Amino acid sequence: MIEIKVDTDQLERSLTQLSQRLVHRRPLMKKLAAVMHNAVDENFEAEGRPKWLGIKHRQGRVLRDSGALQNSISERSDDDTAIVGTNLPYAAIHQFGGEIKRAARSQQAYFHQKKDGSVGNRFVKKSRSNFSQWVTIGSGVVNMPARPYLSLTNEDEAEIVDTVNQYLSEVLGDRKSTRLNSSHD
Repeated sequence: MIEIKVDTDQLERSLTQLSQRLVHRRPLMKKLAAVMHNAVDENFEAEGRPKWLGIKHRQGRVLRDSGALQNSISERSDDDTAIVGTNLPYAAIHQFGGEIKRAARSQQAYFHQKKDGSVGNRFVKKSRSNFSQWVTIGSGVVNMPARPYLSLTNEDEAEIVDTVNQYLSEVLGDRKSTRLNSSHD
């Protein structure tokens, strides 16, 4: 009898290896989280993409006074997800905007009194104060505009698609591990 015999061991090994790479997507998700984190950093550097509304009543860069919000941005990833975010309590009001209601309150205000008896109009720390008085601040509402720092531009989304395509090409296109050698017996 004449037979054609095909040895599928190498094929099975290659398919198993390919399957493992597609199941364990952690390297891809880590790259995607890094792309998103870079996009968020670019949002802070540009003060929004598109530009955030400016700041009233003070000078400085929008959302960058102390750098705490930007520095709190972290990334996480596993086989199924890539996440970039922050856990700061005030982060959501900056991202989505909204109304901040302030209750009326009284508190001690600390100043520095000069030798001539005049008092400056700037607050000082209690330890540097030589004059204090009780002040009452009325209730109020502040309308905070949305300044979405956790956002992606079309270019960022294209970079994500490119990253996924590159990963798939590496997984599917690695000829050394997926190429079958033909042998004739």
